[in-house]
Amino acid sequence: MHESPTPAPTPARDARTRALRTLAQGLAVTALVGAATAVYQLAAGGDALTLATVGTSALTGAGMAVAAWVQRRLEGHTGG
Repeated sequence: MHESPTPAPTPARDARTRALRTLAQGLAVTALVGAATAVYQLAAGGDALTLATVGTSALTGAGMAVAAWVQRRLEGHTGG
């Protein structure tokens, strides 16, 4: 029996999926950076981990997700 291929997602859905995937990746990297910084802080006895460091890393991940969403939306409208 032949099954039809999965239909292509709409540009809006594709952009949302890419943005969510990028956001999840950004959150994972933020968690890894936080964990590595915490281990370094414990080993070196310094104050390497601050709220500003974690906030900057989290905002970078969120900014990446927004940029991915915008790029996919533009590619969907231009056919790229």
